[in-house]
Amino acid sequence: MMRTYVADHGGTVFVSTPSSRPKQIRSRIMALVVIAVVGASAGTVQAFRDHQRADVTRMWTP
Repeated sequence: MMRTYVADHGGTVFVSTPSSRPKQIRSRIMALVVIAVVGASAGTVQAFRDHQRADVTRMWTP
């Protein structure tokens, strides 16, 4: 989006401001990254716990 205003020297100044679309895209990308990281960490923890349970089961199985 282009905005214009009159500067102190009397001339017109054009300023480019980011529109809401890039902000929305950035927010969505960050949300997807957070979801992926949380899912990966939960999967890692679950796999680690399953591995520990498997070792305990092998130790106590006659």
